Amino acid sequence: MQEKVSVIVPIYNVEPYLKRCVDSLIKQKYKNIEILLIDDCSADGSSVIAKKYAKDYPHICRFIQRDTNGGLSAARNTGIEASTGEWLAFVDSDDWVTDNYISLMYTVAIQDSSDIVTCDSFYMAYESGKVEEVHSIQDISTTSSHREKIAYLRFFACSRLIKKELFIKKKIEFPENIWRCEDISTIIPLYTMTEKISVIKSPTYYYFQRKTSLSNQNGKNIDVGFYPMTIERMIKLSASGFEKELEFRAISELMYGMTMIMIRSGRKKKDFRQHIKWFNKEYPGWCENKYLSKLPKGKQIFIYCANKDWYYAIRLLIYVWDKIRR
Repeated sequence: MQEKVSVIVPIYNVEPYLKRCVDSLIKQKYKNIEILLIDDCSADGSSVIAKKYAKDYPHICRFIQRDTNGGLSAARNTGIEASTGEWLAFVDSDDWVTDNYISLMYTVAIQDSSDIVTCDSFYMAYESGKVEEVHSIQDISTTSSHREKIAYLRFFACSRLIKKELFIKKKIEFPENIWRCEDISTIIPLYTMTEKISVIKSPTYYYFQRKTSLSNQNGKNIDVGFYPMTIERMIKLSASGFEKELEFRAISELMYGMTMIMIRSGRKKKDFRQHIKWFNKEYPGWCENKYLSKLPKGKQIFIYCANKDWYYAIRLLIYVWDKIRR
């Protein structure tokens, strides 16, 4: 008999998008699922929609109302606690999935005796409606080494099927004090705790990029303190023996991601230089990390310029990148 998969859907003010999300889950070819609709105190009509799904599809949909607004991580943790399945899948409420999303990952999980299965995804821009496929480093597959998977696989909670006992036995939960990039300090530690990770090259998950989504909040002088916090937690929770892989994750997020947001949010040259100086102190010799060689050339150039303290070159790179993306 197929095991139950608990699909956790955190909900907060997504009234225009929620039906698309839940409809895609109800249409799943895999039938032994429960869809947990976790409302995090929405102020729009999201909870009304979610309650109707729970009423119309009581055999697979459950509505759970949180008492206070705690953010994405808190809603996911509520879902994990309430879940009754042997497997967990996370789907953000403005995203949607193909009808074989669960069946494909579950089939591979059983076939490979895996604890975690990852799949590729689609990225849909809000303004243009343009859709593109999103991959991890192209040549990372199920047969790649465990260390390469820890270094290169995407860290998103979504587009994953994860055995629930990993969360329970290792006492892992999503951090409720980190408001962005919280997946890094949850999913990466889980990668280090099992070698049974399968990789599916087929994209089955649609990420919908809204202007108002957390990942696009880059306002002037935005607080970027979440980056060091999530990396520190990632290292603390991860199994020992993966220092270089975790260092590479720090490079990808602190030297690349954090620098990118600092520039986009209007940080001055002195703030940039202070950040680079701090990073070099925390991770001496990071330039020799062997995993840097597989990064796309654009990222390699960006990181090289950052290390050289070339502030204006970084600004130019980001300007050109943003122009191309529009």
